[in-house]
Amino acid sequence: MFKPELRYSRSGMPIISNEEIDTLGERMAVDFDQTVLLNPHPIDIERFVEKYLKMPIEFMYLSHCGVYLGTTVFQTTDYLPVFIPEDKCADYAHVEAGTVVIDGTLDDESQEHRLRFTLGHEGGHGVFHPTYFLNTIGSCDRDDTGIYVRCRSDFKISRRDTTGFCSLTDTERAEQQANRFSAAVLMPRSAVRILLASRQNNRTDMWIATAISQISDTFNVSKEAAFYRLKDLKIIANDAKMPI
Repeated sequence: MFKPELRYSRSGMPIISNEEIDTLGERMAVDFDQTVLLNPHPIDIERFVEKYLKMPIEFMYLSHCGVYLGTTVFQTTDYLPVFIPEDKCADYAHVEAGTVVIDGTLDDESQEHRLRFTLGHEGGHGVFHPTYFLNTIGSCDRDDTGIYVRCRSDFKISRRDTTGFCSLTDTERAEQQANRFSAAVLMPRSAVRILLASRQNNRTDMWIATAISQISDTFNVSKEAAFYRLKDLKIIANDAKMPI
């Protein structure tokens, strides 16, 4: 496995640009699957996380309502909050350090795209954020602070401009970096450009819609993820609208 040399802020947050995350994610994807650029195709993200990043994957219900999609555990704990559907009650689970826990609602064929992106996202936390979260252990009254990060399905970054490192809180920055890493591994920058190279980019709604479908089908990601990847790579304008 390729191990990046990262610079960190005082809080332990990696200082890395979106473009650098794209480069890192692609390098790891190619290191894992050398054919992904020669013949763009869906990366085996489950195997990438488990075998390449060496992060075991477990499925548990992380809430009663699906609000948490995934959790990355940084320190072994006996107290990961979970929900037991059969008993309709909350409980705690033992989870080893380095484990990715995926919410049980995603273990369904209809949730394949969300599962794939969530796995990449949690893998991003494993690559970038152990130092940051472990540094926060004991920083407040909650005993679980820093031991794991729970990623919400309704999380939104309040400020869309992510070019300046200080423009986001550390929590927002961690989620943004994990999202970018997931996109970079699932849809490597060079593979996307190779895929679209044969078609002149006139940025019409028809071109954007076709490009979204092509990326979605080729890499087995949602159309929404494909749309935002086109924006991230500046292939379409940042203010472009999702074609209806």
